[in-house]
Amino acid sequence: MSQAVRGIVAVLLGLGFALAITYLVDWVNLRMYPLPTGADLADPASMKAAMATLPRAALAIVLGGWFVSALAGACAAAGVARPAGWPPLAVGVTLFAIAVANMQMLRRPVWFWIIGVAIYPVATWLGARLGGTPVKRRG
Repeated sequence: MSQAVRGIVAVLLGLGFALAITYLVDWVNLRMYPLPTGADLADPASMKAAMATLPRAALAIVLGGWFVSALAGACAAAGVARPAGWPPLAVGVTLFAIAVANMQMLRRPVWFWIIGVAIYPVATWLGARLGGTPVKRRG
């Protein structure tokens, strides 16, 4: 497999892995902190109002999920790409863009924006380092 194809596969796998983690964390979060009765997932205004009622712990869980998903996605992309190169960065930039769109659509406090923006460079760098480090064989 050529390096370019391996890179594209690495990005797709990293994104798939990261988004699966994000959805799982969101699912657990909604079980712990359900949306108010009458919140309509299809109505942006209803969702903004519902998000404003969530406790800080619910928002912290979202941020933790974003960190773990970006870390795992970049790590997976780096592990598949070998050498890591651009695929973990592509995963991190894509996840960052999705997060910014999410934060713009839903009412988020300033502290959430600050942490949300800071998460992606750190998690992407760390994931790329962890995934791009070859396993040393004993023997």
